[in-house]
Amino acid sequence: MTQTLRYRIEGMHCAACVGRVETAIGKLPGVAAVAVNLATNEARVQHDDDVLPDVVHAVEAVGYNAKELPTTVDLTSGSEAQTPLSAFQVQELLRPATPALTVVLLAYFVESVPLAAVWLLLLATLVLFTSGREFFFNAVRSLRHAALDMDVLVALGTGAAYLAGVWSFLELSKAGLSHVGHSAASGQCGSDFTAAVLIVVFVRFGRTLELRARRKASDAIGRLLKLQSPTAHVLRSSNDLLAQESEVELPVDQVAVSDIVLVRSGERVPVDGIVLAGVTEIDESSFTGEPLPVRKQPGDRVLGGSVNQSGSFRFRAERVGDEMTLRRIVALVRDAQGSKAPIARLADRVAGIFVPIVLAISAMTLIWWLTHADVHTAISRAVAVLVVACPCALGLATPTAVMVAMGKGAEFGVLFKDGAALERTASLQIALFDKTGTLTEGRPEIVEVLPSEGVSRTELLRVAATIASGSIHPLARAVVALAKQESVPLGAALDHVHSEPGLGLQTEFDGETILLGSWRWLELRRLGTPGRLDQPTNTDGQECPSSKILGRTPLFVARGSQLLGVLAAEDRVRPTASEATLMLRTLHVDTGVVSGDRMAVVKSVAHRLGITLIEAERLPSEKADVVRSLQAIGRRVGMIGDGVNDAPALASADVGFAIGAGADVAIEAADVTLVGSDPRAVPHAIELARRTLRLIRQNLFFAFAYNVVSIPLASGLLSEFGAIILPPGFAAAAMSASSVLVVTNSLRLRRFKPSS
Repeated sequence: MTQTLRYRIEGMHCAACVGRVETAIGKLPGVAAVAVNLATNEARVQHDDDVLPDVVHAVEAVGYNAKELPTTVDLTSGSEAQTPLSAFQVQELLRPATPALTVVLLAYFVESVPLAAVWLLLLATLVLFTSGREFFFNAVRSLRHAALDMDVLVALGTGAAYLAGVWSFLELSKAGLSHVGHSAASGQCGSDFTAAVLIVVFVRFGRTLELRARRKASDAIGRLLKLQSPTAHVLRSSNDLLAQESEVELPVDQVAVSDIVLVRSGERVPVDGIVLAGVTEIDESSFTGEPLPVRKQPGDRVLGGSVNQSGSFRFRAERVGDEMTLRRIVALVRDAQGSKAPIARLADRVAGIFVPIVLAISAMTLIWWLTHADVHTAISRAVAVLVVACPCALGLATPTAVMVAMGKGAEFGVLFKDGAALERTASLQIALFDKTGTLTEGRPEIVEVLPSEGVSRTELLRVAATIASGSIHPLARAVVALAKQESVPLGAALDHVHSEPGLGLQTEFDGETILLGSWRWLELRRLGTPGRLDQPTNTDGQECPSSKILGRTPLFVARGSQLLGVLAAEDRVRPTASEATLMLRTLHVDTGVVSGDRMAVVKSVAHRLGITLIEAERLPSEKADVVRSLQAIGRRVGMIGDGVNDAPALASADVGFAIGAGADVAIEAADVTLVGSDPRAVPHAIELARRTLRLIRQNLFFAFAYNVVSIPLASGLLSEFGAIILPPGFAAAAMSASSVLVVTNSLRLRRFKPSS
């Protein structure tokens, strides 16, 4: 077994940094997998249970800082990744702007104003060794660990420009500062110092904009955190039996399982639970994306973070603390945002050799211009190459888009497990639905009771409800509900009921074997030929034609070798199922239904929804065989089910969707969890995944194209063909703008709205 730890990584600025940190952690004993995300500055480390890797020391050994983060989510406080930039942070990042502007202005007067070069030297020195010192410190740290990253490029570029300016200043000093205007070195002095300070200003300003944009990309968790009610109104009884219940306001973390909680109109539900008294309407749009309120009555489940819109009600707390649906969703979104999509592999490979290639190109540029022009021109071109290159854009192209997509999906109830699940979802070609609880409401009702000859309706219901009371399956619950409705007395509580998924139930009662389930279940238990059901009659002699079970789910009841009769259950098709299948066909995704129910029942549902691929009477293991058979002919398959009986098929599919399982264990196991029960969330997830992959490809194309075009322009080698030449200051601005543009392009996903 493995465990997952989270770490905050400080000091990363580009994709090369990510690669070094991943390599350092991956070499540790016991580490099974590691994923480092530049957009969130986090590392997720999976390790063996019996080995605790020293991640902090390994990260520090390659020049960065690491801090272990809690694996749980504190809903009463903000997440460190979503904290907005403070005014002080913005001021610190933009601090070099004023002296830099002064340098730019002085550069225009250095040839005519005596001593202007002295002010240029002083101000440029001030900027470089205050606001720009972090580049040099980080570069020294990286070089000390035999690493090359973005800070090395910036430090080399600013340092070279500054030293060139100092050299020009010394040339001016020899000629006499009072005769500045008569020296050819004056213009070079101004341009060199200007280039040095502009590189610092533009890089810092670009990182400020980039950081602000990255915070916006990850603000989905911040919005989820705001859903939590800080307090709960808990009803407590006094020791005095005559005293009424008293209302106590407690912090939400102090609510315990089985506490009775009161929620008034307009308040948020503090924790998950089951309604005990009162009828109301709840806004669950933050979980499911469905704008219409949901009617809740005794027995219905409510989710912590949803909003009570009408009357007050009481509920019993069921899931509190880390088990709350909201807390588990926040944790899942947080982990998913920190994951990496497989499409990022290309950028990671390029980033590993990017900085050395840029250094080589800069050196060749310097040598070329030294043989074709003066020293000042050669240094300027080499500096421009250093600062125009941008591995940051490569590192941010994928994770920022994944971050926004994960948060956007959570807004309408789609929770991707990680970036790999997102990428696989985009390529799905066929969607296979389980029927019960997915395409149908999942709340079947017994609509026909057909006793065998000599068996009364009451006796059939009594035996069926007695065994069904030992199961929580929806069909079993429907049998018990009808028995209670007709006041049929049930037998004594059963000690053991054996359940066979997809088949039925078996128990021992009054010394006899009792079976409830499908015809196949009765045959498997070797009851022989149970009897005829084509024309059964009840004890009143009234004929009960078998046509009454056509298109419905039959539940056969047997006692010993005697067939007692059959119950016909009907499950209504979800109102949105037809729209969901139509949307999938619009997305060029084929649809199919794979169910353990009878062929007649499955066909009835499938034909109403326009589904042509029908697989009925399939056991859970056989559903997985259907998935694998489609994969064998090259189809990429998505399986949509409840996450329990469909577990083998969900695991075998390219993407497993657990529908309506937001508060169940399926949220941990599925590739994609659909918090609500609306099947339209499936095409919504596919559409979002495809939009995200398209945007990631745009980001990667821009990041590669930018470097391919900008580096030759900065080198000036294309000037003979009429191409423009990027001075160092403009090169720094272009480099910063490229990172901001990639992140901003990813933010377009925040406007994504699923098609209807």
